Amino acid sequence: MPNLRNREFSLHLVPFHWTDFSGSPKLTSTEVKMKRCDVCIIGSGPAGLCALSAVREPYTMDSMTYTQVSNANAMMTRRSIAGPPQHRVCVVDPNEKWLSEWTDNFKRLGIEFLRSPAIAHPDHFDLRSLLAYAVLSGREAELIESGCAEIRKLHGLGQTQVGLWKLPSTSLFEDFCLYLADQLPHDYVKSYAIDLDRNEEGDYVVKLANGTDVVTSSVILALGPTGRPVIPEQISQVPKAHLISWKCMIDELKPCHEIVLVVGGGLTAVQAAQYALRRGKRVYLSSRRQLVERHFDIDTCWFDKRSTNLHISEFYHLSEAERLSVLKEARGGGSVPPIYMKDLREWEKKGKLTLVTADPDYIGSTDNGKLMIALNEGKTALFDCIINACGIKPDCTANPLIKKITEKFLLKTAGGFPSISVDLEWTKNLFCVGALASLNVGPDSGNIMGARRGASIVANTLECKAWLRDKEGGALANPFQLLWDDETTDSESEID
Repeated sequence: MPNLRNREFSLHLVPFHWTDFSGSPKLTSTEVKMKRCDVCIIGSGPAGLCALSAVREPYTMDSMTYTQVSNANAMMTRRSIAGPPQHRVCVVDPNEKWLSEWTDNFKRLGIEFLRSPAIAHPDHFDLRSLLAYAVLSGREAELIESGCAEIRKLHGLGQTQVGLWKLPSTSLFEDFCLYLADQLPHDYVKSYAIDLDRNEEGDYVVKLANGTDVVTSSVILALGPTGRPVIPEQISQVPKAHLISWKCMIDELKPCHEIVLVVGGGLTAVQAAQYALRRGKRVYLSSRRQLVERHFDIDTCWFDKRSTNLHISEFYHLSEAERLSVLKEARGGGSVPPIYMKDLREWEKKGKLTLVTADPDYIGSTDNGKLMIALNEGKTALFDCIINACGIKPDCTANPLIKKITEKFLLKTAGGFPSISVDLEWTKNLFCVGALASLNVGPDSGNIMGARRGASIVANTLECKAWLRDKEGGALANPFQLLWDDETTDSESEID
């Protein structure tokens, strides 16, 4: 496998990609009782990997010219310049490896391709790296068309013409992320973070379930969507043995469950219905409104680089209450990509699936354990079980660690999200990325592109890229700096 970290591949030429392994080696530990680091990332999902990449990478090509990139590379070879900061990073997560929970959820639902395009990935260095990984790995066949050709307003976007808006397979994305994580120096500690304190020196102490204390200057919370499951009131009285969460359906959906009702109006509900259909079930999919067909989970205006900054700026100038409304409106209660809608229609034609627009109402159970459910127009039907896929109501305090943090440090929340600053800082040197940062990043915060953008904000706040602005020849320094006369003040140069 070619080394992508030395970026001399056919898609674009970069002299080299800096990676320094002089810091702490990667370590998976359940025995160490105290660790010290500069940055502790809690969570090893996509948002956590975005944070690791943003902190460890020396720069990003997203906003730098070829000349600036060349200058940055030259700077890193000069001993007279300090170069990028060598932050020691510790990642804490109860799973064995990166993206474990994310991968399990995708396997549970049988998801073969991501909904997000190839431009959406955790690598802070280059937007094109996932596409490059696919090309150099000989896995271009694992990139399928997203349907962007049907979105007229995207035709003028160059990214859509070179494959960056194709959809990667789940396995391609996972392999790329594991490869990326392996290239970034960090320690990985397998354990739950159960509490957060501050010591006398002002450092944070992350207390882990295995007895380890991680002493760190900064903490980044990357815990993914956090909240409480939504169970519609009309079905809340269904016997627990017959009301199955989509997360448990692999274990709890039995052969005797021949007729299944799936409740929900988003992509997860559709994927749960597909799972049941593939196992030979007769499925009813019930949603409050007709399923909304849309390529991506939010409008492309949040992805399109020609309009993203405008929408972000407008979002920043809203009050918290207005931002919450925008978050809710942008998601719109869930949507379904055309490729999934096509599959649903095929199941409908086979007579295996019925789409219902209604709030199902549990009437009671029959003597033989069937569930009697009222659907639209007073019609009733009998079901063997219900799969609930109505999502979650945002509530960050549903996470025990965050609940302790809010109580201990008296931190504010709004609409279930941390009330953070423009730097994504909840309190000094305690940051949020991913879905937790929605109140300041915007509706895309919960997906990979938003998590990547949020991680960049945190990295800038930690001054991870400050070396690029070094006055002594920094890659982003003002090229006309040498023409300035430090002894001449504005007042002295004024003409009377």
